[in-house]
Amino acid sequence: AQLLGLGRALLDSSVEYVRHRKQFGRPVGSFQAVKHQLADAAVGLEFAQPLLHGAALAVRGDAAADPRDLPAAKAACSQAALTAARTALQVHGAIGYTDEYDVSLLLRKARALAQAWGTTRTCHEAVLAAP
Repeated sequence: AQLLGLGRALLDSSVEYVRHRKQFGRPVGSFQAVKHQLADAAVGLEFAQPLLHGAALAVRGDAAADPRDLPAAKAACSQAALTAARTALQVHGAIGYTDEYDVSLLLRKARALAQAWGTTRTCHEAVLAAP
């Protein structure tokens, strides 16, 4: 859930930034390549949301929960957050690396959480190994 929240915060920050940043007399967000990157990040976050809800039911002890729900949600949320982080870094440019800018902090948190409690690879393996 933290990864999904971080991904959404990074995407929101990126959208706001490209709305105001201008290049060649136009907002950067008006360029098709930027729109595609932001859309890819948004789609990843949207696809991870239902998996996260399934994992929440599994943690609660719902009888219909599948043992694969937790690792599937972790893998999807990790991938979505890291995609949003890479996109944020691309659209913000070098300012995204500075410690004074919130994007830098969010990037570090996303990278750390993506490795915590199992990497994406180990989560995928857990999903495949579950009965």
